Amino acid sequence: MSTFGLDYRPALVNREGIGRATRELVRGLGAELAEDEALGLFGWTLSPVRYGIEALGLHARARLHRRRIPARLTGPWLQLTGGAARAVGAGVFHHTQPRRLPVRGVPTTTMIWDLLFLDDNGAPGGPWVAPDTAKAMARSAREAAEASDLVLVPTAFVQDEVERKLGVPRDRLRIVGLGADHLPEPRLDELITRPPFVLTVGRIDPRKNHRQALAAFEHLVAVGLPHHWMVVGPRGWRSSEVLAAFDASPARERITVEHDASDQRIADLLAMASACLFPSMGEGFGLPPVEAQRAGVPVVALRTSCLPEVLGQGAAWAEPGPDVVEQLAVALEGALLDSARRRELTDLGRTNAARHTWRASAAAHLAAWRELI
Repeated sequence: MSTFGLDYRPALVNREGIGRATRELVRGLGAELAEDEALGLFGWTLSPVRYGIEALGLHARARLHRRRIPARLTGPWLQLTGGAARAVGAGVFHHTQPRRLPVRGVPTTTMIWDLLFLDDNGAPGGPWVAPDTAKAMARSAREAAEASDLVLVPTAFVQDEVERKLGVPRDRLRIVGLGADHLPEPRLDELITRPPFVLTVGRIDPRKNHRQALAAFEHLVAVGLPHHWMVVGPRGWRSSEVLAAFDASPARERITVEHDASDQRIADLLAMASACLFPSMGEGFGLPPVEAQRAGVPVVALRTSCLPEVLGQGAAWAEPGPDVVEQLAVALEGALLDSARRRELTDLGRTNAARHTWRASAAAHLAAWRELI
């Protein structure tokens, strides 16, 4: 029996992309594992689990190893007891984030989601991450690049970044992709009476570019569109600046902010959204707009980083530059009012989203781990 170990801690407590991706990867692996393969999920954390068994994606081939231990003690304890792979009985161990656990005696892989924090000081609206946080993330990424037998990445864009910025040779890099086929069926009862709205999902921080999105939305309100704007995402660095701009906006009465939304809540909102506005200045993958595509919601996005690779032709694009606000407003107005353009974006978006599945991602992860057995 071959057991593959995973750092499953993000899946237990995190409602953002890394947590969701870890949960859905394990669910996808349940359909792709061979009969003589199993998963050992490392779940040592003092934090309470925020999800039930079904939401966690657990199945008969996945064993969750839980201990209520504070994060600051986990590393020293593993150093004394033989490492995370031994704790879950694994012959290969996968780190789902660059901040790695102590592992001894077995091959390892690490997922590097992006490197946008390495050069964000000169980026528009930057820095995107608090300086101390950026330094810690950079240190973890460099250590992971050096220590891992294989480095896994979600897109070709990140692959190129890791090769160029961290010096990882191409033969140690594997693109594994992500999926968008995970949201539950929507429940429409509570939303059926809402006014029409545009939806933006993502952490509220400088990189996600809510300020330019706000300016574009204000333009649509000024020209008479009836739509509201739903902003869903946890508070991030400098979020108070964005929230203050919302409060001072002439369109304030049409803006609703939710900081803690479940997958069910996002599915419900997508079922009723008139468009998805995703103005992020940089992504390693970008799950929210692909989720919108799969739900048949027209997507308006900024043409940057990996987004053209991930969204394909199924988005209306604005180009970064001095007139980006005007471009976002024009693209969004077309997605909302032009019925032919809406149908085109919906059809192209659904076709594009269909190629992003968790079974395909699971198969790509397994191929990398089997190389190392």
